Amino acid sequence: MNPLSRTPHLLAALLFGIAAAPLLAQPTTSRPATTASAPVTTSPTSQPEATTKPDLSPVVAPGSVVKRDLPYVPNATDQQTLDLYAPAAAKAAPVVIFVHGGEWTKGDKSEVRFKPKFLNEEGLIFVSINYRLSGKAKHPAQVEDVAAAVRWVRDHVADYGGDPQKLVLMGHSAGCHLVTLVGLDPRPLAKVRLTAADLKGVVSWSGGAFDLVEKVKSGGMYADYIRINFGADESTWRDASPIAHIGESKPMPPFLFASAEKGNAASQTISEKMAELIRAAGGTVRTVVLPGKTHSAANHDVGAPGDTTGQTLVRFVRRVTGAPTPDARP
Repeated sequence: MNPLSRTPHLLAALLFGIAAAPLLAQPTTSRPATTASAPVTTSPTSQPEATTKPDLSPVVAPGSVVKRDLPYVPNATDQQTLDLYAPAAAKAAPVVIFVHGGEWTKGDKSEVRFKPKFLNEEGLIFVSINYRLSGKAKHPAQVEDVAAAVRWVRDHVADYGGDPQKLVLMGHSAGCHLVTLVGLDPRPLAKVRLTAADLKGVVSWSGGAFDLVEKVKSGGMYADYIRINFGADESTWRDASPIAHIGESKPMPPFLFASAEKGNAASQTISEKMAELIRAAGGTVRTVVLPGKTHSAANHDVGAPGDTTGQTLVRFVRRVTGAPTPDARP
């Protein structure tokens, strides 16, 4: 048979297939909560990361004190503000300062979902910060903003019942790079008259951009994002890599590296390498794998109904700050 004689049939089949194909799910977004909301009673639904963005708007415990859009530097831009969530009647409470991810190009301090409610109900103050994204400012603006936010929290958190001597810095994804660099490279904190000793701990919650030179060499989307924010100079990538500064801050704060179990083997590998080097330099570090979590779910699910990974975070915070366990509370 002449191959051309099959063309009409092929075209018909293709057209039928296109017409019958289901529509792709569209991303859903929710506006951040502006007032305290009742506790969520349903478990989060896992969604395909490639097609659906989970709802990350804050869930707030009843009675929590909520302060939004507080500037942490003079003449702050809208990307240099923070949100603070404090338990009712907090007194000398430990503080978790959270730095969002988004490849240094996107993300917002409001994308915290269950963390405010969960941590407040555990007796902890939760602070979520914005920082200048790469479209507005390049490295080292992001690490400088994180350090400046730490300075503000240290100076003001007592007004909300927090203990300025019990600060734990936490990041997700690109936020892991920022908090780990601030914890290891003494320069950002020194600019705001602080040292790593002012941090009781650093939590890297599903990240892997600790060696930017190797990250660029391995290709993938992060290579382009690194060039956007850090430029084209390999020496800058190296200087901006947390792995290059291990041992420079003396003493180093305790570290927790948590890696998602699913689809994040590279994060697990580099986290273990970071832990090995930190221990060799005399530091204290723990690594954990978050069971059943993807990179996105590791962030979204912290403190969700039925989630157990949030307790890993709380135990670390209590240990490094010396906070009482729930059974030991009055």
